[in-house]
Amino acid sequence: ADLDKLKAINQCIDCQLTEAPLYGVNLSRVNMRAANLDFANLERASLREANLVFASLRGAYLIGAELRYANFSVGNLSGANFLNANLTGAVMLGVDLRGANMTGANMKEVNLRQANLERAVLRGATLDFADLKGAKLCNTIMLNGVTAIKDC
Repeated sequence: ADLDKLKAINQCIDCQLTEAPLYGVNLSRVNMRAANLDFANLERASLREANLVFASLRGAYLIGAELRYANFSVGNLSGANFLNANLTGAVMLGVDLRGANMTGANMKEVNLRQANLERAVLRGATLDFADLKGAKLCNTIMLNGVTAIKDC
């Protein structure tokens, strides 16, 4: 029911989309504030400029997803897979990215202030002009493969 609602009106606030099959779906500018997308398949989906504030995407598959300027602030993205995703200009203020795979992701100009990147993998990611002020980098695998130990 929530998936049908999302497709019909491009909005699904506080909806339940756990394990939803959203491969390649265009959800640009959609409002999914506080939605539960845990373990959803969003591979190659477009969530450009989407509102995902307070949303949960634990273990979600976002491989190759188009996420430019999406707002994930205060969300739970722990264990999510962002392999080769485009996160240019995304707002990830205070997000939980523990154990997330961001290998090869384009993260130019991403706001990661106060984000928890504990055990996250950033190998090969692009972080040009990204804001990591106050971010927790405990056992985080950085761009060059070196493990950062900050705030452990």
